[in-house]
Amino acid sequence: MAISQEKKGVTIELMELFAEKAGIDIEIRFAPWKRAQILAENTPGSLIFTLAFSQSLSEKFQYIAPLMYTDSSFVTLNDRLDSYENARSSGKTIGVHLGSHGKEILDHLGFTNLIEVPSAQQMATMLNTGRIDAWYTMSLRARYMFRENGFDPERLVIGAPVSHDIQWLAANNSIDPDLRARLSKAVSNVWRDPRYWKIVDRYGQ
Repeated sequence: MAISQEKKGVTIELMELFAEKAGIDIEIRFAPWKRAQILAENTPGSLIFTLAFSQSLSEKFQYIAPLMYTDSSFVTLNDRLDSYENARSSGKTIGVHLGSHGKEILDHLGFTNLIEVPSAQQMATMLNTGRIDAWYTMSLRARYMFRENGFDPERLVIGAPVSHDIQWLAANNSIDPDLRARLSKAVSNVWRDPRYWKIVDRYGQ
């Protein structure tokens, strides 16, 4: 499962490399993030890419291996927001991905100035047009989506990282243990492939 069909993106490129290493064919289906989780949870044999870890999600999915290590920040077009406290007290309207672990984090920290948005493409447009004041996301994602939407990523004001996250490859709970081990080994091989780092670096520019 992946989020947007309109652009391939870092996740899809990494999963194509992963499938090559695992020697498997994968059919990529696209859905908004919350819907993608529901589909993966209820579809035997399915995988879901770049899933954050939480206790509630660990009951719904089998976590296989880490795909990426990322930082999350508050991204604006003006003021730097370098902490959760800065962002919460700023009065700014903050965009967060619908059904995401990030939304859970901000809810837990008492944020009330949130707008849930289904896709990164929509979020970038809303930030660029002033419909939201800030975006809680990975800095890599913000820069890439601004560039892909024809906006100038140099305009982005990216605050200090406020969380360090692991984006996992996970599977439907019905996954066969032998297949799980095979997939985990494939991810380890991907990490040692120079193409992995070229992909990540390209999207981070």
